[in-house]
Amino acid sequence: MIRRILINNSPAFKLLELELFKGFNVFSGSSGSGKSVFMESLLAIFGIKDSNADLIEANITLDSVQIPPEIEGLLEEGDDEIVLSILRKDKVRYFLNHQSSSKKRLSELVSGFGKHISAKGDEDLKPANVLRILDNFIATRDLAHTRTLTECRQKFASLQEVTRKLNELNTQESQIATLREIAEFEITKIESIAPKEGEYEELLELKKTLSRQEKIAQEIENVRTTLQNLGCVDSFLGLVDEQCPMFFEGLSELEALIESKEQQLHSLEDINPESLLNRIGDLSELLRKYGSIEAALTHLATQKQKLAQYESMAFDKQELEKSQAHLQSELESLAQELHKNRVESKGIFEKELGAIMQELRLKELHIEIDTKPLDSSGISMCNLMLGSSAIGTLSAGEYNRARLGLMCLDVSISPRAGLLVLDEIDANLSGEESEGVAKILKKLSTSYQIFAISHQPHMPTLADHHYLVYKNGALSDVRLLDTQGRVEEIARMISGAQVTKEALEFAKGVLAKNGIKV
Repeated sequence: MIRRILINNSPAFKLLELELFKGFNVFSGSSGSGKSVFMESLLAIFGIKDSNADLIEANITLDSVQIPPEIEGLLEEGDDEIVLSILRKDKVRYFLNHQSSSKKRLSELVSGFGKHISAKGDEDLKPANVLRILDNFIATRDLAHTRTLTECRQKFASLQEVTRKLNELNTQESQIATLREIAEFEITKIESIAPKEGEYEELLELKKTLSRQEKIAQEIENVRTTLQNLGCVDSFLGLVDEQCPMFFEGLSELEALIESKEQQLHSLEDINPESLLNRIGDLSELLRKYGSIEAALTHLATQKQKLAQYESMAFDKQELEKSQAHLQSELESLAQELHKNRVESKGIFEKELGAIMQELRLKELHIEIDTKPLDSSGISMCNLMLGSSAIGTLSAGEYNRARLGLMCLDVSISPRAGLLVLDEIDANLSGEESEGVAKILKKLSTSYQIFAISHQPHMPTLADHHYLVYKNGALSDVRLLDTQGRVEEIARMISGAQVTKEALEFAKGVLAKNGIKV
């Protein structure tokens, strides 16, 4: 709850520091006294309105609101409240526990426990919210309904994930066919050539040898003729009585080289030059495309892996289709069970909610449960009707009273704490309608800290705390009324500026009736 609010230099208030309390807090005052200016400052803390003051600061206690985990990290151990501040100087700056923040962050924080009711357009009466409250209502009588609903949500999330994967596969399917053809073509091409590392260099050397084989054979013949005439060397060395072992070792090496080349030339006789050139051409094509034989072999392995993946994807698609069909069947069964429970519980839910709507002086309530496409909540769609009027056709006053009625039933089913701000919600209502709103707000105030502006006496007579907004010279001020002050202000609201004795007596009587000693 908001424990304290400070407003400095707003259009109505020079400096206002106000202590606030739990329960039903009502603000009244004559027209132009500054009530709306105060409410705008309060809503600025909610992130709903822009700041209308140089400084707005609110202390929010943590005992009755749920704080998001990311905010808890900013709290010191033992902290029992957070401080929200809005400073307007050259620009508007936002602070959380005196650390710089943003309007969005403040809004997200307060939206978790704060509500503002002023005009149509809220989600409260949308079919999804009505269905949520109906489900909570059923769960108080049948715990199995909650388990079924939880299972339905989980399986729907699984179905969405399976469908997402399947859609991705379907989108890729035409591309996969093309990619598979490319992979198969490249695999066939490389495997048909069957390259080996180092083979290209060896073949080039062999080609070079082939192109010179006739010349090499002729030169071998010339060398052998020359070697046959080297007997004179032995004669010379014998005459001079000398030896030359290195010369003869060289001759032996030369003889071995000649024999090697002769064997190579002999082996070349079985080689088809055309086949050799074709093989070099095939390997050259791989080199041009992939850069090296090693890279071509790596690409071959990669394409084989991709082809296996493409073939696996076809299998995956079949499995996903089976999973999708199975989940769809299970969900339809769960959705039918939920729908049956909702239809069977409609009457008692309609009766309890209708009693609250009747207290708000609204037309007779009807609930229509229709079907919709399957989603996480099943196939049920829950619409409210007041008399013959659909929710979308209600006046702003009827709409907001219906919101309060639904909120009242909601918190009775699922108790929670929060803040509720209402800006002249009883404006343009009849006395009976205003009284009904006041009674419902009194019930809601056991869960919510409520701030309401009112021009009619019904809310002030039921309020836990009644504040008077009044002019103090050119500026405005706010004070918490004591019992006598409440009597006088309620009497003014009844009779106008000239307070009558009858109005005072009525105010005393109604306060006493509501348990306030006068």
